[in-house]
Parts: sequence; structure tokens; C-alpha cells
Amino acid sequence: MTRKEKIYNALVLLSENITIEKIKKGFKGYEAEEIAEMTNIDRSNVSRELNCLIKEGKIIKITGRPVYFMDRHIVEDLFNKNFSTNTIFSSYDDFMNVISNKDNNKDSKDPFSNMIGSKGSLELAIKQAKAAVLYPPKGLHTLITGPTGVGKTTFAEMMYKYALSVRKIKEDAQLVVFNCAEYAENPQLVLSQLFGHVKGAFTGAEKDKEGLIERAKGGIILLDEVHRLTPEGQEMLFILMDKNKYRRLGETETFREANVLIIGATTEDINSALLKTFLRRIPMLINLPSLSQRPISERYELIKCFFKEEVRNVQVPIKVYKNVMEALLLYDCHGNIGQLKADIQLLCARGFLEYKTFGKNEIEIDTPILPDYIYNGFLNGEKRRNEIVNLMEFGADNFSIFTDYEKEKFALIDNYQISDNLYQRLAEKYNKYLEDGYSLEDVNKILSSEVEEYLKNLLNKSDTEKGIPDKEELFKIVSPRVYNAVKDAASVAEQKLNRKIKDNIIIGLALHFSALIEKIQNGNLDYSEDVEQITLNNPQEFKIAKIMTKIVGEELNINIPFQEAGFLTMFLATLSQSSGSRKKIGCIVLSHGDSTATSIAKVVNELLGVNVCRAIDMPLDAKVKDILGKTAEMVRNIDEGKGVVLLVDMGSLTAFSEIITQKTGINTYSFEMVSTPLALEVVRKCMTPDMTLKKLIKEMDSVCPYIGRNVVDNIVEELNAQQEVVITVCISGKGCAIKIANLIENNMPIIKDKKIELIPIGMSEFNECVRELNNKSKRILAIVGSLNPEAGIPFIPVDEIIVGEGLEKLNKIVLEDKHSENKNIQTYYSDGEKVVIENEKDIYIKILERTLTFLNPVKAYDIVKQTFDYIIDKQNIEADDSMKIGYIIHCSCMIERLLIDSPLVYKNVRKLIQKERKDYEIIKQSMKIIEQYFGLIIPDTEIGYIIDLFDTHKKTLA
Repeated sequence: MTRKEKIYNALVLLSENITIEKIKKGFKGYEAEEIAEMTNIDRSNVSRELNCLIKEGKIIKITGRPVYFMDRHIVEDLFNKNFSTNTIFSSYDDFMNVISNKDNNKDSKDPFSNMIGSKGSLELAIKQAKAAVLYPPKGLHTLITGPTGVGKTTFAEMMYKYALSVRKIKEDAQLVVFNCAEYAENPQLVLSQLFGHVKGAFTGAEKDKEGLIERAKGGIILLDEVHRLTPEGQEMLFILMDKNKYRRLGETETFREANVLIIGATTEDINSALLKTFLRRIPMLINLPSLSQRPISERYELIKCFFKEEVRNVQVPIKVYKNVMEALLLYDCHGNIGQLKADIQLLCARGFLEYKTFGKNEIEIDTPILPDYIYNGFLNGEKRRNEIVNLMEFGADNFSIFTDYEKEKFALIDNYQISDNLYQRLAEKYNKYLEDGYSLEDVNKILSSEVEEYLKNLLNKSDTEKGIPDKEELFKIVSPRVYNAVKDAASVAEQKLNRKIKDNIIIGLALHFSALIEKIQNGNLDYSEDVEQITLNNPQEFKIAKIMTKIVGEELNINIPFQEAGFLTMFLATLSQSSGSRKKIGCIVLSHGDSTATSIAKVVNELLGVNVCRAIDMPLDAKVKDILGKTAEMVRNIDEGKGVVLLVDMGSLTAFSEIITQKTGINTYSFEMVSTPLALEVVRKCMTPDMTLKKLIKEMDSVCPYIGRNVVDNIVEELNAQQEVVITVCISGKGCAIKIANLIENNMPIIKDKKIELIPIGMSEFNECVRELNNKSKRILAIVGSLNPEAGIPFIPVDEIIVGEGLEKLNKIVLEDKHSENKNIQTYYSDGEKVVIENEKDIYIKILERTLTFLNPVKAYDIVKQTFDYIIDKQNIEADDSMKIGYIIHCSCMIERLLIDSPLVYKNVRKLIQKERKDYEIIKQSMKIIEQYFGLIIPDTEIGYIIDLFDTHKKTLA
């Protein structure tokens, strides 16, 4: 017995307990969970086989949450009702209406009437279909043609339902569907499936078998992909079409009778794929239009219909933004309605993951989750913009929310239906991966790839090749809305200038406008005095630039300053120049680590379509002097006379610019705290024709708050081989440890003067790092961090470094070092100056200003402190400054991590929570303050570290 048979038998056994009274009192059937327990088969496999049984018409399904199933034949016997044409019901009420004959009114209702396009592009096809069904005495054999995905199968089903409604066929007559392609390689098996066979007709024919023609007797048979039927198979249908007679395979003496209406469906040219003698016997030819041939108003109705169907599937409201709807209306949907539906299902599945991840009230379908081949729809928007604006029902909110499912309207659609339990499977896997300690980012990546693979298989019937999104990295930095707005504006400029604008130029403009939006919001606008002169000298370009700024402003709903047209005028005026003939400022990324700099430069070059950004990686064991020499040599090689910028992360690399300028005579400048967005903006500006190093520094001053820091005197001496190190360590990982190292380096010039290396690591790396340093004969002077690793090395808590005597302690350790040459070094508390702080809040805000990357330190402190006060009150513990500082820094950094979807992983967090259940509940409750204010969901993996933080403090007090 197969698994499917075992599951079906179990459902039949359960269904035998059903009574009419039971159903009338609200009984809906049996859940997949019940069948799984009864058969001892995994629930997901049970659901899969139940879906197969639904397709076979053996069982009845009532959708909703949960989904219910019943055996069809048992229900038919109970109510003396035939469910052959409808075994899937959207609700219990829908099912009861069918039982009580309230829904169909088959004598008067036309199944075609609510089909989208019935009064438009499908009107002729529907008239032909009705004529074919009504033609006396038994109707006309019909051939439905059209490309993949236009809904040929559904259209044939509508013909069958129409034949029932007008009583052209009996109520118990069946629609039998046969896909000729499934057995195309075995003609004998095709004929056996269609006509049946007698015992001994061929090897393996051990008994007589009826065919599909016999099952369809008195009804309709749909031969899908009829062009795959062999000439022999076509000829065997001749006598059936001519005289309603046929023979089983192997029969030679007797004929059988069957009054069957034949409907064929094909995507091929019928004149080349089918026998002419076969075509002559099919008098009705119906051609269904492709999606591109149908009015855009019908496409709009189809899109709304499919979103409403997904509302039914997922039982959650779906919010769709205007730009998404515009893209869906205009992208090249080669797979027709089938692909359109599958693409919408893909978007809803992606949106469902975000809905789960961020705890939203509805599924949001916005441009960031659109694949690139749908984004291309925006390129066609200019020509049909007015038509679309008049069509779409969007108010001032710029989005539409779908909340219910309309059963009245339906669309032609072939078998591209998404699995009914896909969303449930996604939710189950989502929860499981989180419990296993995966980060939100990893969970989303895993499930997103599963969704795309699922739907890719769903579209295997289509020959459509979808483009793989190639701007994934860009859209992590630039909003897709900004990019698409700029692309629309650039397409206008291309038409006016009769000149192609390359993708890398569009990306550069998108980066520019992204920065502009931030400047407008911050009121930090600064334009060159040359803008007016530029516009006067280039009137044609200025006219186009004004149009471009208007388009971008309207798309992004912002007021763009007049001077911005001057910038675009300069940009357009220089388009015709050869990029190879212009000199550029050189750019080098330098960063600690084995491949950090290389990765940043690679992304920048790929996104901008250039090869001008160079990279030098600095492994932790590399000598600074060697890296300096390598950098100086690269500066000489890439300088074109306009200087070179160095994008560095921290430490000794910040001093390279001054040294290299002295050694080579080439103007250089360092921008600190390098990141991919910073590198993109710098490289983009470096390629601007009139850009100078001085101008670049001025323009970047508003972008990078870390530029312009003076290097210490006598920096060359610190580039000698370093023998002493200070380790910074944090329980949260290396990221926080790097920030601690920056605090020490910025507040203790002696660290550089004494050639002491700062090594930031995560707690998990500590033992390995110590062994490696010992092997290299390097001396660890001290450890600074949030947790003492108990390694027999002087330890200074990070809170003491910031507000206590930690800097003095570290200073004393350095001065007492037997290798020390200078005992007259004073302690610095903040950038070389002793800072007098008036109150506690000022202290913490000062700490967070040095620690956080983008979060507002005042807001962070106010919110995090509330959670801290709540926890110590509920736990009834005394908190000292060390505990408080460690907590506030950790939670503030946690908020930044979660805002960029990079939560920490905590192995075995379930065990920790079980062990510390009381503390977990208190901390979980306190986190709601942060969640509500910042719109976040704080995962248990992050709470695990907070539990450890308080646990360590309790042990210290004990």
C-alpha cells in the first residue's frame, strides 16, 4: 500500500463517522494533524498527499485556518449530491450553501459571467464556447489555442460548467482531463490511458482496463497539450468523433459507444503540430489572448484578484504600494496570467517572511522585495503613466490594502496554484530556525531561497527565463524607490539628449539623491557659487535637468532645491566626454582583516561599473611597516595628478596619509571608519570631472563625521614592530570590542607613542588569540572588556575606562612596563582633554556618542535606562556603575544590530531560558519598551546575553 493510499483510507475511515446532523451543527471535517496521528506519517507529507487527492477529486476540502478534509463519496451519499465539479470550498458557509442548493442556481447562472474579461478581451472566445456547447445535437468538438499561462485549462472547465448549467449534459457527467505530454514517449501507454485495453493487449496487460473515454461518457474530455498526441492516437479518435464509437486497445471485433465532447488545448501552431484530417473534425477553434494583448484594465483586475486570493490563503491583510502595482502592470510577463499569479504569490511569500520577522499587522508588498525583472516595469511607466494613474484606485496614502476575498470574480489560470499550506510551512520553519539560534538575517535568507525555488519549480511549464536580481547589494544601501525614480528621470534625459546613459551613471545619481534626501532632512545643504554660471552656459541641459528634478521630486514626494538642477546640468554637460580622457582622484580602501577591504572595493566597483577602487587588506599578523610600504607604492601607481584618498577603518592606518604624502610628494587624505556606503560616495565623487581633493574633503565633511581628525606627532616611530598588546574583549562579539579599542586609542595617545597594539576580539576567540600571541612572543599588558576572562592578566572593566579610573589604571600598567622609556605621560579622558561632566545622564550620553554608529544616543539612553530600572526593581538587586554601563552599552548596540537585521546567535538559548525562567520573563517584559519605541522584535538569542550579563553581576556580588 502506498503512502497516499494509506492516508486516503484513514480519511475514509474517519469520514464514516460523519452524519447529516453533525455537519448541520457545524462539523467541518478532519485536520491533517488528526490523519498524521492516525497513520503515524509526518504532517507535511500528509498535507502533500491530501493535496494530490484533492486534484484527483477524491476528497472535499474546506479552506481556512485550519483546513478540513472529508471523503467526497461519503458526503455525496449522505446528501445525494454530486461534488465532481467542485470539491474545494472557501468556507463552511460556502460548503453549506452548495449542499442546500443556495449558491449555484444552475438554471439561470452563467459560469462565464464573472470571469475577468468576459465583457472585454474574452467576449468573442466566450461566445464561441457557448456556441460549441449548445450546437445540436451534442455540441462541437473544440480546440483551444494560446501561449502558456493564458488559462486554457480553466476555460475548458468553464465550458463544462456552462454545459451543466444549460443542462446540455447530465448532472453526473464528468469532465476528464488528460495531459498528452505525460505519456508522449510511450504511444502504447497513451492509447491505453485514453481507450483502455483488454487483457493480453501488450506485455503487462494482465486484466481488462477501462479508459478515460469510457469514464467521460456523456460528458467532456479535455486533451491538454493535444499536439503531443501521436498521429496514430489522433487517427484513433477519428471514429470516436465521427460515430461516437471506439475500441479498447487489443480489441478487434467489437466497438464500444461513448457520446463524448472533445476539447483539445495546445500552445503550438496547429497546422504544423496536428494532422489536417484531425483538424477537419474539430470545427470550433478558440484562441485565447496573451496577457500583453489584453487591456491594462483587465490586468489590473487580475492583479487585485490574485492578491485577494492570497488574503484568503494567509488570512492576513495585504498592503500593496503604488509603485509595486505599477511595476506589476507594466513588466514583461512572458508566462502570461500563470506567471503573473505565481509572481504575486512569490511577493506575498516574501512579504509573509517580513510580516513574521518584524511582527507587523499586515503583509507589506513594497519595492524592496520586488525581483529585478519586475522592477523593469518602471521603465515602461513614462509612456503609460497617465493611463495608469487614472486606472489605479490609490488615495493620498500611496497604497491599497486587501482584506477580503471576492468569490464573485475569478480569472483564467492554468495549474500554477501555490501550495495551500506554504505559509503554514514557512511559519513553522521560521519558528524552528529561531529556536535553533539562527539570526533573523539567516532565517530570512534560508526561507527566501526556499520560496524562490518552490515557485521556480511551479513555473517549469513556462519557457520564461527570469532575470536574477543583480542589484541586491545596491538595494541594501540605496532605496529601490530612489533608484527607480532616478531611472525614470534618466530615461527622459536619454530621449531628450538622444544619448544612452550607462547603468553605473544611474547608480551614481541614485547615490547622490540618497545623500540629498538626508541633507534635506537635516537642513545641511551647501551649493557651489558656480551653479548659476553652469546653467547659463548649458541652457539645453539645464532645461532637461529641471524636468529630471521634477520627476524625482514627484516620485519621492520631496521638494528638491532649485540649485540641484545646476548639479544635474553639469552632469549632463559632461556626459559626452570620454571617461577615459578625464583624470580622476585615486581611491584605496585599507582595512584590518583578511578580506574586508577587498570585499568593499569589489562591491563598489561592481555597482558603479568601474575598476578604479583599489584595496589593501591588513591581516592581524601583518607588520604595519610592510602595509605602509605597499600602500605608498600603490599611491604612486594610481595617482593621475589629482591626488589619492585612503579609506581606512581604524588604528595605525589613520596615520598613513600624512606619512605617504611626505614620502612621495603626492597629495593624499584619509577618511576614517570606512564602510561600503562611504566608499561608494567617495568613489562616485572621485570620478566627477571637476572634482579636486580639496573640494572632495569639503563635500564629504557632511557625509562622514569622522573625517578631519589630526594625527599625532612623530607617528612614524609608532610603525616599528610592536611587542606589547592590549586585548579588548566583549561578550557580545568583536563589533563591540572594536568600539572599546577605539575608545582607548582616542583617549590615550600613549598607546600610539609606546607602539602598543590594540587587538579587539569576541569572548569566544579569547583562548585562541592568547595562544597565538604567545607563539609570536607578544606580551599582553592588559585586558579591557565587559567580562573578565580570568586569564591571570590585569583586567579593567569597560565602564572604568569611560567614567572611572580605568584609563589611569591602564596608563599605570603601561608606565610600569620595564620596556617603558618615558614616564612623564599624563592621562587623557576625552580626545586628549579632561572633561568635566555635570550629571550622570551626560556621562552616559558621552559614552554612547563614542560607541554608537547611527543611533541617537539621547533616545537610546532614555529608553534603555527605563528597561534597566524595570529589571533591577523586579529582580530586587543592587546595581553599581559597572553593571549599569555594561547594560546600557550592550542594549544600545543591540538596538543598532536589530535595526540592520544582524542579531547575535546564542547556542542552546532554550536551555538557558528553561534554567533562568524567572529572569527571562522579567527581561522579556522590559524589552517591550524598546520593541514598542523602535518597532523591533527582540529575539530570545539577544535576551540570552542580557541574562548572562545580570548573572555575571550577581556572581560578582556574591
